[in-house]
Amino acid sequence: MPQRLLGSVEPPADLSNHDTTTNTEARDAIFVVQGMWCSSCAFAIEHFLKKQPGVLDASVNFVTASALVRWAPTTTGPASLEKSVASLGYRLTSQASAQDSRERLAQARRTLLVRLGVSIAFGMWTLMASALLYFNYGLGPRVDWIIALTASLLALPVVSYAGLPFYRAAWRTLRAGHPGMDVLVSLGVISAMTFSAWHLWRGSSDVYVDTAVMLITLLLAGRLVELASRQDGLDALASLDSLSPESARVWRDGQWESSALEDIRCGDQVSVDAQAALPFDGFLDNDQALIDRAVLTGETTPVLLTRGDRIEAGCINAGPALILRVDAELGHRYIDSLRNRTLQLYARKGEFQKVSDSVARWLPSAALGLAVGTFFMVLARGVDLDEAFAWSLSVLIVACPCAVGLAIPVVTQAATARGLRQGIVFKDLSAFETLARARSIAFDKTGTLTTGLLGIHDIHTARGISGDDVLRLAAQAEQGITHPVAQTLRRHATERGLALADGLAAIHHPSLGVAVHEPQGTILRVGSPRWLSEHGIDIPDIDEGIGKIVGVARGKRWLGTLILDETLTRDAAAAVAHFRDASFTLALLSGDQATNVHAIGQRGGFRRSERFAELTPDAKARLVETLPKPSVFVGDGINDTLALATATTGISVAGATPQARDIAAISLLTTGIGQAWQAHRLARSAYRLMHQNLAFSIAYNLLALSIAVWMPIPPVIAAGAMALSSVSVLANAARLYIPPETSVQAPQISDNELRNTGSI
Repeated sequence: MPQRLLGSVEPPADLSNHDTTTNTEARDAIFVVQGMWCSSCAFAIEHFLKKQPGVLDASVNFVTASALVRWAPTTTGPASLEKSVASLGYRLTSQASAQDSRERLAQARRTLLVRLGVSIAFGMWTLMASALLYFNYGLGPRVDWIIALTASLLALPVVSYAGLPFYRAAWRTLRAGHPGMDVLVSLGVISAMTFSAWHLWRGSSDVYVDTAVMLITLLLAGRLVELASRQDGLDALASLDSLSPESARVWRDGQWESSALEDIRCGDQVSVDAQAALPFDGFLDNDQALIDRAVLTGETTPVLLTRGDRIEAGCINAGPALILRVDAELGHRYIDSLRNRTLQLYARKGEFQKVSDSVARWLPSAALGLAVGTFFMVLARGVDLDEAFAWSLSVLIVACPCAVGLAIPVVTQAATARGLRQGIVFKDLSAFETLARARSIAFDKTGTLTTGLLGIHDIHTARGISGDDVLRLAAQAEQGITHPVAQTLRRHATERGLALADGLAAIHHPSLGVAVHEPQGTILRVGSPRWLSEHGIDIPDIDEGIGKIVGVARGKRWLGTLILDETLTRDAAAAVAHFRDASFTLALLSGDQATNVHAIGQRGGFRRSERFAELTPDAKARLVETLPKPSVFVGDGINDTLALATATTGISVAGATPQARDIAAISLLTTGIGQAWQAHRLARSAYRLMHQNLAFSIAYNLLALSIAVWMPIPPVIAAGAMALSSVSVLANAARLYIPPETSVQAPQISDNELRNTGSI
């Protein structure tokens, strides 16, 4: 694939340090941040950027490793911002290919797995050796000292190698002026090891290296989960690059030649083969072309365009080869704007994240201050230095955020496993909270609420002819045509065992129908009622709101009419009824024609005011933005990616495109949307346990801290208290329970309502 850029939203010229004395307007851009280890890094970089001269606002997202920065060009620019961030040990880049970013994350994941493996391998033996000391088997002081020394030596690879990223992140966040949890963890590990070494030097076997090992191992496992989230976020953005081919054939020097997309300029003519994706936005140079725009609108029927009509990159040429005159270069196409909009949405922070950041701003500093204050307080009370150090170390160990850090992940892990067994994949850990609190849900139509395939709803026939005869003639006329209607007719004819003749002379009129010259000299026409009427054929009136109408006529005689409609998934109406019963605000959003949307919406249980048709991806996203928050969008296509990113929680259904699956926070593996309701019920149960765990862990730690501050607790007891809090939240997570299914009947919407819908 061409090397597309993940960084800049504005053209490259806007991202340089030119003389900006004549341009005082604020500028903003999305940058790629390299070197982040945890969410504390993201928070520290964000705070650091906000303090830089000329920076008006900044938001750093750890999952996508991106920074959205707004600055005054007369004061600063990207080059100076990159230099400032580099002083902390991170890299801020305005240009990075998707492939390079994926390779960096893959390397980081491999390194993290090695560190976690080392931590588990050596930590297991460290804990076993420490257990001999804790249970005091009466082996004698000398043997106890040797066991303590062995445990300490086994812990060294964990502390020196596996824990290195924590120390590095702690140092960087300290330099940024906003120490995070890594500072607290690092101090706890280093203090435990230092205290253990001091006791070993004095001949004592009282060591607490197991505490350091346990902290590092548990937190490395948590970092691995975070890294997986970052990989998903990057894949979601990079996957949008696959909508167009790697190269295109361009007309130069009197001949067609293959060229990379980045070398093609506005005004160039490119050739697009049949069934190929358009590489650029541009204007049609042919007299006419049949274009499948489902990638942008979701409409199942290809549209007929004429010379001068504009086409967007990513659409499929459903007819013969065409020539396109480029008017938007790589990076400025419509699909590029969709991708950049998605990137901006990811870079911005939600209210919950802002609250979390506010807590993170003071918690590490408060814990450190409490430990230091305890040290001096007990010294002032006449306690000797060794005991004061042990006392403050106990406070620091108790303050380590193990239980608080585990409170949410252990629940999400249990809920994720339960979801997998039900065919539900939660890819974004925050989706449990947002889906549980959701107040509105919107559905795409084609491929989401429906199976994506057309079915034959009914066949009306003239006197003396059967429905099978009408279907056979229609399917026979549509031989060799790739249109969805033609494919449906042939599929149903084959399923009914109808024999189709070959070799008939047929003329295809795109978007109208097919005319077949039969051997007996008559003309068989299959197509839209309007087209048949233009040829003087009298067709009985049929309400077009009930589906797609295909008429069949021989000469001037009408033979029959086939009514085609989309097939609802078997659980669509029941799922919609469940969400309505739960007081959700509902919406059906589609790029398809209004008549089709009304028909499907009525059968699916949507009220007239809840159906919206003929929507572009931007319009879908704007409507999702107006829904009550938190909001949910369920979709399956590339044209749904922006709406999936705009919604608080995006859900992709089985059979969705890779782009939709990557961007969605939740993926359904089984056909139908019934699993969306199951996902909501699972999220509610998980969300309740998250609150319980978080409240319990905070209360537990506050109580333990209060006791540790006011009375001397050996560090081993402090480590045990910390472990007990972790065990408690694990036990509570095991209580994950999904309420039994309740029967909800789909509401019946009258045909009268459908007839009164009008246009949208």
